[in-house]
Amino acid sequence: MRKTLAKNIFLNINPIKKFRTIKIQMDFLRPLAKEETTSRRLLANVMSNSTEDYPSFQAINDREMELYGSEINVFTRNLLNFNDLAFSVEFADPKFLIDGQTQIKDNLDLLGEIIFKPNLEKGQFNQTAYETEKRNLMSNLVSIQDNQDLVSSLGLAKLIYQNNPDRQMPIFGNIDQLNELTNEKLMETYRDVIKNDTVVINVVGNLDEDEFLQQLLASDFYTQLNDRHNALKIEFDKFDKLIEKPAVQIEHKHLNQSRIALAYATEGVSKDFNRMAPQIMNLILGGDDQSQLFQQVREKNSLAYSVSSTYQPLSHLVTIQAGLDADSVDKALNLIQQQIEFIRDGKFTDSQIQHAQKVMLTRRKIATDSIQYYIMRSIWQTVYPKTLLTDQQFEAELQSLDRKHIASVADHMHAIAQYQLIGD
Repeated sequence: MRKTLAKNIFLNINPIKKFRTIKIQMDFLRPLAKEETTSRRLLANVMSNSTEDYPSFQAINDREMELYGSEINVFTRNLLNFNDLAFSVEFADPKFLIDGQTQIKDNLDLLGEIIFKPNLEKGQFNQTAYETEKRNLMSNLVSIQDNQDLVSSLGLAKLIYQNNPDRQMPIFGNIDQLNELTNEKLMETYRDVIKNDTVVINVVGNLDEDEFLQQLLASDFYTQLNDRHNALKIEFDKFDKLIEKPAVQIEHKHLNQSRIALAYATEGVSKDFNRMAPQIMNLILGGDDQSQLFQQVREKNSLAYSVSSTYQPLSHLVTIQAGLDADSVDKALNLIQQQIEFIRDGKFTDSQIQHAQKVMLTRRKIATDSIQYYIMRSIWQTVYPKTLLTDQQFEAELQSLDRKHIASVADHMHAIAQYQLIGD
């Protein structure tokens, strides 16, 4: 069932019988804005800490246990060019419980409690909850500097999105913003979210669609939603200027191990181009332990402790990350380029293609064993449906792969950014 409940409030119900749990997730979406990133992350943490009726984390946990081990999760993430503040509850299918007649309603009410009945005092969040979560988030932000893989990823992102400050800000925020964030400002953020964000509600599990819809419409949960929510507009970054003049940054720190992070823009896929080709190319390049980067850079030449590549389908970006010694950086960069040329020149074997095809199929099959897979598909079907392939389309694309398409992806990779974190 797909239904629009109000303006820019969407409901998707997927009555799948393969799982022993049911999951309800509400995603509050709005365009990324660097000024709001930290406050939305802190808001997620504070709201999961306590509510009006469950004024402590222990009280919420006790209620989850009463509901046969329900699990509440609140988080923020990047989704396209949007900031997604998501609330979910996953709980045991009542059909497997001795006394589960009200299980769905009780969990819907608990999720509504988390979202719409925060723990307030004098019109602001409970001061203890606010201070505790602000302190915890500050500790996490400070510890980022100890995670050099994350530091290099963030350094690369700043280069890639140097003309888009909203994308430069990490989804968990930064220390400067957190220092300036007051309880009053956090409450303003909450009211803004509830009033203005686009809302996507997804339900996955073995339940009756019409019965759930009636429970939702009759709940306090539903009465809190209004019809003034803002629409979403999808926007994509362009990398033309970086293709002409790639960005490079080299930083030195007192570290035992160095990091390099590289980004390449690939050209858009035309209608007659196999949509699986970029992902297959990435698997052959560095997306698997049988890949060229792993076998040549790490295993054969011992130039890196770790090396891998990823492909981002929506932005058409290939990124490469490697951890290595400082005196191996130039040799590793040269060997990485050789692997790209290896694929560009069509030197990869049929067995490498077949292995990549099997990996793609296996990963998709494994993904379908997760309830979150169906949640994400429903979100994409609501927000950006053209990205999705049915199982039949997916397998057809894999089977119709052309070697020339795979080589062409590598041939049209343009280096746009390079970040080096050199250990001294």
